[in-house]
Amino acid sequence: MSILLLLALLPQDAPAQTDAPVTVIDATPFGLERTQSNLLAPAGALGGGLMMSQGEWAFSLNFSEQTYDGLRDGTGQVDSATVLSTWATTVEDARMNSWNLEARWGLTDRITFTAGLPLEHRETTWSDGTTEGTTTNEGLGDIHLGSEMRVLETESSRLTAGLGVFVPTGEHDQRGPWAGQTDVLLPYGLQLGGGAWQGTAQASWILRREIWAIGLGALGTLPLEKNDAGWARERSLSVDAWIARGFWTNWTMSFRAQAKGFSDVRGDSPGLDPFQNPLEDNGRVGGDRIDLFAGLSVDLTPEHGVGSNRLELAAGFPVYEDLDGPGLAADLALRFGWRLGF
Repeated sequence: MSILLLLALLPQDAPAQTDAPVTVIDATPFGLERTQSNLLAPAGALGGGLMMSQGEWAFSLNFSEQTYDGLRDGTGQVDSATVLSTWATTVEDARMNSWNLEARWGLTDRITFTAGLPLEHRETTWSDGTTEGTTTNEGLGDIHLGSEMRVLETESSRLTAGLGVFVPTGEHDQRGPWAGQTDVLLPYGLQLGGGAWQGTAQASWILRREIWAIGLGALGTLPLEKNDAGWARERSLSVDAWIARGFWTNWTMSFRAQAKGFSDVRGDSPGLDPFQNPLEDNGRVGGDRIDLFAGLSVDLTPEHGVGSNRLELAAGFPVYEDLDGPGLAADLALRFGWRLGF
C-alpha cells in the first residue's frame, strides 16, 4: 500500500503529444466509470471495483454462491462407487455462499482504500455408501484490506492496479459432525478461514467505444505463511475478460469469461485423515477451471452518476474443469450486488 501511495504523490509528466491528443481526466467525480453506465465492470469481475475521488465513499453488499454436483478427477466425472473403493466416505454435492460488505474510500483522486467483511456459509453432503449426512459451517471469513490506484485514465480507457491482504479472522480449526463422526476437525474446504495472512495483487483495464465497453482483469492470491496447524491455503491466479453494452440510458448487459488456476494446500493438518475422504487430502485440492457468465445491471438513480445506486446480477457455469481430484465438480454460480456511493 505504501508503494502505491508514494507513486500517487509523485509529480506526473505531461502527456506525450501525438497526432490524436489524449485528454487525461484528472479529477472527474468518481472517475471515468461515473460517466457511462457500461464502464463499470460487471458483477464478479476481477479488479473492477468502483474507483473513488478524494474524500468520497461507496458501500456495496455482494452475495455470491457456488454449487457443486458430484466429483471430478482430472477432466472426467467420478462415481461414488469408485471413490468408496479407496476412501471410507465420499461427498456428493455442496453449496458455498458468501455475503460480503465492502467499503471504499478515496484517499486521493488516484488511490482508493477498500475493506471487505465476508460472512460465509459452506455445506456439503457426504456418504459412506449406506448412510448420508450434511455438514454445515458458517460464520465470519477472512477480512480483506486493500488499495487500488488509477495508473492511467483517459476519456475512453482506464488502467488500475492494487495490492491487499486477507486478515486471518476466519476459523481454520473448526470441528463438528463430519463423515459419520460426531466431533472431528472439518476438511480444508469447509473451513471459513486460512488461519494465516495472505497477500493479493490485482489489475484491470477498461476500454470504451460509444455504447460498448470491454475489460480485462487479473487477481492473484499468495499465502504469506502457514497457520499454527501447519498448512496454508492454496495459491491462485484468476484472469477474466468481459464485454458490456449499455441500453435504455441506465441498463447494461454483459458477458464474461473467467479462467482460474489454484494449487493444492501447502502443508497438511495433523487432524485430517487423507484416507477418510478425498476432501481431507491436501494433494487433491488444486485444479483449473473456466467459467462463462451473463450479467445485467441497472442504475436506479442515474442522475446522481453511474454506480451511486446500482443493482447487479450475474449467473454462470463451468465449460472446462481439470481437478487434482477426486474433488467437488463445480456447477452453477450466482452473483448479486448492490452499490451505493456518495
